[in-house]
Amino acid sequence: MRVLRVLLPALAVTVAALSAPATANAAYSDPLTTTTKQNLVWHATPASALTALDNALPNVSLNTVVNDANYPMTGCTSKEKAALPKAPAATTALCWDADRAGSSSWVPQGITTSGDADNDGMWGSDKILLSGWHGTETLGRYNDARIMVVNYNKPAAPAFRMAYLAVPNSTGTDFSAAKAHMGGMAWYGDKIYVTAVGNTSTAIRVFSTKHILQMTDSSDSIGKNAGGYSAYGYKYALMQVGYYSYAGGTCSMASDTGVPCFSSISLDRSTSPASLVTTEYFSDQSLHGRLFRYGMGSDYLLDANSSGSVAATEAYRSYVGNMQGVLAHNGKWYVAHSSATQAGQLWAQTKSSSNSATCGSPSTTACWAVHPESLTYDWSTGLVWSQAEWSTADCAAANQTCGRSIFAVPLSALPA
Repeated sequence: MRVLRVLLPALAVTVAALSAPATANAAYSDPLTTTTKQNLVWHATPASALTALDNALPNVSLNTVVNDANYPMTGCTSKEKAALPKAPAATTALCWDADRAGSSSWVPQGITTSGDADNDGMWGSDKILLSGWHGTETLGRYNDARIMVVNYNKPAAPAFRMAYLAVPNSTGTDFSAAKAHMGGMAWYGDKIYVTAVGNTSTAIRVFSTKHILQMTDSSDSIGKNAGGYSAYGYKYALMQVGYYSYAGGTCSMASDTGVPCFSSISLDRSTSPASLVTTEYFSDQSLHGRLFRYGMGSDYLLDANSSGSVAATEAYRSYVGNMQGVLAHNGKWYVAHSSATQAGQLWAQTKSSSNSATCGSPSTTACWAVHPESLTYDWSTGLVWSQAEWSTADCAAANQTCGRSIFAVPLSALPA
């Protein structure tokens, strides 16, 4: 997630260095410990700006987008299958068409589903998977963001349409690209949450299914132009309806005591009210990422006071390194560890325990996906979804056999 392709040779360090904490007094098997809570602050896009854009362009539903899918998902190749989890084993997997599977311009990160969004696990009459990707230096628009809207009504024949993420200006006369690394996603009601970019004060960007616009021009630019409105040739763009900033100011990706930079998020429907959980990522094994929980309030937004301040309800420190994904359910926290050189690990943690599945001979905890990303739970099906990040070219450059996929495992199969 945070590893640039051009740095892979430098990061091909020993398995031991990436699999175990650098400090002797901390281990992945250590339980969670409490830490300082971090607040957020809500900033809404002016309603008048959203209305102006809704009036200027066709406003369409997410159902329209997902039923306008123009790329098929494919069966997974042997290399892509090699990246799937071994324990617990993936029971479902789908892979991208050749352009997406091999792209060096875009990288998959966060994932969420209609199992987050609505009580019946559907969005209207559609079963939908949302896969978030960020742009790379190769694209020339680093941390531009897009969502693959996957039609999963027919699991044997899934297909997708790509939509861009955009930020309206204050008057609604124009919009620009939303900068987001997309390390985590959550979908609740009409709101779609995505993690922003590290080392800034913006924590989470929020979009809405009520403000999806169909472009009127296909130019390779974004916003208003002589021909109408465009989003780099994409047919649809989601408009930001607001964002959450860190109350403490600019976050630090190099400190586990300063303001945290959220690397991943997911929705927890097992709490009342539902809540959003977050984690942070450090490549430095001497640093230990923190986990935070924020309760939901009205209009599918986080519970904020009259000043827009959102208080964390829980805060923990995990001793699992390289945390790329987080999930919480019924009081248990699941965190996905990634490694540059071997399969990842999935740990189930509480304040009294920390456990991982094991596999192989000799036994190892490196049983999760190869280069795994975020986690999301579809309570309506009992499946935990995630995705693998590296393309087959990335893997080949590091002398590994792996590739990109979306996959699912039953929650009941996760570590106890």
